[in-house]
Amino acid sequence: MIRKIIDYLNRLNPLNVFILMLILGLAYGGVSLYSKYLGFSKVMNKTKITTVKAIPVTIGTAQKTYRALSTIESFESIEITSKVNGIVEDIFFKEGSNVKLGDKLFSILSSDMIGRTQITAPFDGIIGLNKKNIGDQVNRSEILTFLDNYRQMKLEFDLPEKILGYLNKKLSFTAFSDNLPNMNYTGTLDYIDTRIDRSTRTIRVYALIDNYDNLLKPGLLMKVDLLLEEKDNSILMPEEALLSINKKHYVYTVKNDVAKIQEISIGIRNEAMIEVTKGLKHGDKVIFMGQEKLKDGSKIKILE
Repeated sequence: MIRKIIDYLNRLNPLNVFILMLILGLAYGGVSLYSKYLGFSKVMNKTKITTVKAIPVTIGTAQKTYRALSTIESFESIEITSKVNGIVEDIFFKEGSNVKLGDKLFSILSSDMIGRTQITAPFDGIIGLNKKNIGDQVNRSEILTFLDNYRQMKLEFDLPEKILGYLNKKLSFTAFSDNLPNMNYTGTLDYIDTRIDRSTRTIRVYALIDNYDNLLKPGLLMKVDLLLEEKDNSILMPEEALLSINKKHYVYTVKNDVAKIQEISIGIRNEAMIEVTKGLKHGDKVIFMGQEKLKDGSKIKILE
């Protein structure tokens, strides 16, 4: 084979030999250069460092909650009205004061030949603004003032049917208002409607809360966080660390400055934290920022 090649080269003129050698030299140089490039790329890929943020998983209580909005009302509220036509003879309260069941509120001198009529408080509460003065003419059923029981307030709100399975009268909640910083009110549901609204696909519930500090007023907007599910001693990680691919869940963990992908199983989940039921243990550190740039085995630098 070699002799045939030599005989073939001997038959070529010097110019053709030169051109052939030039082509062979260029081809060899190209292959050599490409091989060096591949080697360099592998080295670069191995040494490339990605900056990420990571955090250790924690042991705590996993909670699933649902937030509803409610405009709070007094549990008992009534319009105090005149029972007769007549003239206001006397007023026995100060506006905004506390009254007891049976306390006298108004004395009305009837123009219907009935005589004097006393109007009393039907329950304990706070009396509202007086709409009449002594000597004013009043008509039967005319509103004189309002009476509210502020000791208990009513939170009434609608919940989506998707959480129907969690609803019972033991379901606890925390209610608060942005207008009352650092004030939280807790309780359980007192009433769950028997029907779902067909147009809104919601169910009406209400709860009573003690207005122990008299800060709650009718009409105040409240946020209500219902505790649907709770589990103690759970492994928890931030929501941002989760990667979901084809209905499977993964995280990147940190092993000696290297990112390692790990399949996990999850349980209770809320907007901030996720319960991990399988795949992680206490002390593991998960990457929650920068993981979109990673591959399994990527070199990493953790930002503090």
